[in-house]
Amino acid sequence: MMFSSKVLFGEAEFSVLDLDGAKALDENLMAYSFTEEGEIFLFGLKHSYKAYKGTINKEKLDKIFRFPDAALIIKPEEDGTFTHSYVSPTVDRRVISRGCRPTPHCPCIGCRIVDMWYTKAPGHMTPAVDVSEARVSPDGELVLPIFEGEEIISKLLMRDPSVRHAFSPNIFDSPLEQMFYELAFLDLHIYPQHPVGKYRLDFAIPDKRIAIELDGHEYHKTKYQRTHDAKRDRWLYGQGWTVLRFTGTEIHQNLDRCLVEICKLVGIERVSRSQQ
Repeated sequence: MMFSSKVLFGEAEFSVLDLDGAKALDENLMAYSFTEEGEIFLFGLKHSYKAYKGTINKEKLDKIFRFPDAALIIKPEEDGTFTHSYVSPTVDRRVISRGCRPTPHCPCIGCRIVDMWYTKAPGHMTPAVDVSEARVSPDGELVLPIFEGEEIISKLLMRDPSVRHAFSPNIFDSPLEQMFYELAFLDLHIYPQHPVGKYRLDFAIPDKRIAIELDGHEYHKTKYQRTHDAKRDRWLYGQGWTVLRFTGTEIHQNLDRCLVEICKLVGIERVSRSQQ
């Protein structure tokens, strides 16, 4: 009866159910939401007709008919890598990561968003991305809906200082390294404190064999320190690594130029810009 029911407004007829928005509840059970006109119809029902004691509850229906606040879009490339894009009410669709490879613990921002969880209440964790609701677009892109934390993710991608520190691991030897990481990880797939042989690099891009070393203002005063760095750089060079060194002054005064230099060497396009 509900499928054919109409609500009349003047000479216009409106369906009570949204017949195009059906959702599967179980293998042999479909759910249909009410239209706005159908909701008015519901208010007119007698209470005895509205009583329901079945297994389907409001929480389950709310989950089925919820609409994502944002989406993460993953596009496979011809070279075997993946490009991540993001879209939300406050961020127009844009690429946030290029060159992602399906490896464990990938440091790219797209994979980090997929791995994010939120604490909605004590003891109640919920993922930012609902992988179970993934869809494939006509263009072959994987669309992952984001139902939780859109505001935080959008702020992170806009480099909002109010949330930036929350995404920084507490493993750095200096404030300079932490600052560099917080402003560079949106563009670069960097691994901080990466071990290579007997050495530990400030940052590394292992698949490109690129080492990034940051020299603070007070670090290179002694001859021993300079000799140690030169010896390590020669060893890394012999292992096929390229070592890039940046001073604290370079990082503080023109980090964008440093990132452009690294991206050019890696062979990738920058996908973010520092906030002005």
